[in-house]
Amino acid sequence: MGIQTSKSGVKIYDNFRENLIISRYDNQFVNMRGKKIECLKSSNSEDALTWNYFKSLREINPEAWLPKLFEYSFGNGYNYPLDNIGIYLWKNISAPPSITEIQKDEGDSEIDIIIESNQFVWFLEAKYTSDISLNTKNNENRDQIIRNIDVGSYYAGVKDFYFSLIYFDENKSKLGIGKVAEYKNLKTAELKKILPHRHDSLENIKGIGYLKWIDLFKNKIKINNPCEEDIYDKLCDYIENLGIRN
Repeated sequence: MGIQTSKSGVKIYDNFRENLIISRYDNQFVNMRGKKIECLKSSNSEDALTWNYFKSLREINPEAWLPKLFEYSFGNGYNYPLDNIGIYLWKNISAPPSITEIQKDEGDSEIDIIIESNQFVWFLEAKYTSDISLNTKNNENRDQIIRNIDVGSYYAGVKDFYFSLIYFDENKSKLGIGKVAEYKNLKTAELKKILPHRHDSLENIKGIGYLKWIDLFKNKIKINNPCEEDIYDKLCDYIENLGIRN
């Protein structure tokens, strides 16, 4: 296993798979762009953290972790069935066609994490050592949070929609946390003023919140399957080695 160390002390693996704790030969890598593969090589990689965290959760019964993450983010109970839960990483989602009423078309958004069932869609924007963008190429006032909310609520359609920022350090993600705080308590009419191109009601937006990478590890979750418990233990070790549990 080849490892180099950057000037700032970050470990860089020669093979990105050595930085992954699960699903190292997943079919998703076949069509993954080279830039993201390069990012996965860094021990400080936001993408590697996202992969290891959510690909591990995908293999564990959602009953053990989904209600907890939901409550951490939105402060209220999870009231949906726990079957048919899908987890998708870096899926490209189109903006509402009506976006062209207020700006040039912005193209697809690559959503870090989508948790989806037959009843709801939950978009999560993942941050580790970085912060959000406050603008897009074609709109200096369209920050990364409102773009996720706009794209996600349109994608969800008749399903309930939720959005969360998942972050590590308050100081490293101040802008994102601030924007979530700004949007989370807005009424539908106020959101429509920010998204004037949306001619639907936006009533499917049920929650906007944030959570920390460590939240799931505040207390050991209850897992009854030995294989799933082994996956969770490996994830705990990985998170602890990153220092996120401290």
